[in-house]
Amino acid sequence: MFGRMLFVGLRTSDRNIIKKLIHECHVGGIIIYSRNYKTYEEMINLVNFIHQEAEDAGYTILVGIDQEGYRVNRLPKEIHNLKSPYSFHENTDYLKEHGRIIASILASTNINMNLAPVLDIKRFDDNHPIGDRSFGTTPNEVIKNTIPYINEFTRQGVIPVVKHFPGHGATSINSHFLLPVILRTKRLLEEDIAPFREAIQEGCNAVMVGHFIIPRFSLFTPTSFSKKSVQYLRKTLEFDGLIMTDDIDMGPLKLCSKARIIQKAINRGINMIMVKYDDHFFKDYKKLENTKLNQENIDHSLQLIDGLISKYQVTNKVVKNHLNIKEVNQEIDHLNKHAK
Repeated sequence: MFGRMLFVGLRTSDRNIIKKLIHECHVGGIIIYSRNYKTYEEMINLVNFIHQEAEDAGYTILVGIDQEGYRVNRLPKEIHNLKSPYSFHENTDYLKEHGRIIASILASTNINMNLAPVLDIKRFDDNHPIGDRSFGTTPNEVIKNTIPYINEFTRQGVIPVVKHFPGHGATSINSHFLLPVILRTKRLLEEDIAPFREAIQEGCNAVMVGHFIIPRFSLFTPTSFSKKSVQYLRKTLEFDGLIMTDDIDMGPLKLCSKARIIQKAINRGINMIMVKYDDHFFKDYKKLENTKLNQENIDHSLQLIDGLISKYQVTNKVVKNHLNIKEVNQEIDHLNKHAK
């Protein structure tokens, strides 16, 4: 049942492939993108289809999205785009409203996991890979702004996944294209990890680990599937929730064997591996079925996944389109007027 440790990003809207992912691989989650639909009606139909297929397959599935607003916007165009989190960083109330609006849209669509917010510190300009996606320029500002933001999602039954541990703000390199090397380990451990430590202490349930090379932390193994990352989260930060990789189809990692990366991640204690679907997915899955995997880690991961599903009362219910898009757009337009 290691398939439930796979969180698969949809490169396709082919219903037959989605059925196969669910019925043959029992994938634990599916991530949807704006390329998968043009309208909100199409979006909610896709989400309902995923849930219905999982129900038929006999398990509860996570449906995820990374909806941050502005640069990272996965909602259909008929829903107006929110300004970036950083454009509201001077006012916690505006940021809470930012989070509330997104959480409300996702909850009404039965999207039960949001791969956000970023807890990375803003050290570079707005166009940096993190830039205006950040909530502040100092650890304290990020903490002050993100804890209430996270609470807006948990309050509405949407699982927030904080990212990119241990901190993408420590490098100017974009991990979507390259594998950043972070040498300033002391600053990383003193500053960048602070927001993650605080979020964990406040009850955060899921952490996404980014793709970085940090020689004095995890030697030359990418942090996303490093045993050191797991040990630091579990022992030093006393985190007992879900540890997830960033998408392994990024940067130089896309040149590596996905089956091999997934095997390493599972055997080193990662609980969910994010991977985009491609033409080799089912072949890689078959390879993993015949590969030595740590059953204890699989069992622990499934316990954590089921625990999250239970805590957030995730179900495969089919929902109707009750979202008042006109009203939501008015709320978004009103909030955007306060952006700086």
